[in-house]
Amino acid sequence: MSKQQSSFHLKDLRENPHVEQHNGILDQLDLPPSLIGFLQQNQRKIWTVVIIVAAVVIVTSLYDTYRTYSLNKAAKAYDAALLLEGEQRVAALNKVKDEYSSTPSGVWSQIQLAHIDQEAGKYKEALERLEGLNSELGEDDLLKPLALANLGALYEQNKELDKAVGAYEALQKKQGFEPLALSSLGRIYETMDKKDQAVATYQRYMSLTEKKEGDAGPAPQNSLARDMVQASLNRLLQ
Repeated sequence: MSKQQSSFHLKDLRENPHVEQHNGILDQLDLPPSLIGFLQQNQRKIWTVVIIVAAVVIVTSLYDTYRTYSLNKAAKAYDAALLLEGEQRVAALNKVKDEYSSTPSGVWSQIQLAHIDQEAGKYKEALERLEGLNSELGEDDLLKPLALANLGALYEQNKELDKAVGAYEALQKKQGFEPLALSSLGRIYETMDKKDQAVATYQRYMSLTEKKEGDAGPAPQNSLARDMVQASLNRLLQ
């Protein structure tokens, strides 16, 4: 009799809509039945996605930490290399270049090595180094203008004026570097006896760097650079 009564009561409880039944955490969240059903049917896929997202977050965080550590370590190594002299400096800069090639310090090391080659009269080696660096850097790389400016100057010094023009024209397209590129292009056009192009380029430079009335702060270019360009322009217009 007691067993029958117990069975009756259990059946009654299951069928009674007024009795709250808890089927786990999802039931306790008071979610719509359709959503609960979806979550229960796809819980394996959902957990897989959650684990993947968590892994991506962890890996990204670890990479950022490693990147910061590498940048700091590279900067210290570069600073230490600059304190050395002669072959020791060259060896230290080459080490920074090889071990931290993807960092700004690695790029600066290559620039410094090119300057060392240039000072030693090794123009071919310096050009090859800068050309390689320039080809490695992406167009949006913040250090691209640095490579172009140094490459243009070295071409100019090596009397490869057409290549210098190409480097400075590329530099001209970089935001904030147009004045430097224009003054350099004007100088090269003047050397190449292209008077009209030199005049037009110098005039564009003067217009670009002119401090407008009412503008606050210093002029975009220092007065010495403007004075030198103005002197060249006056000479060409005589």
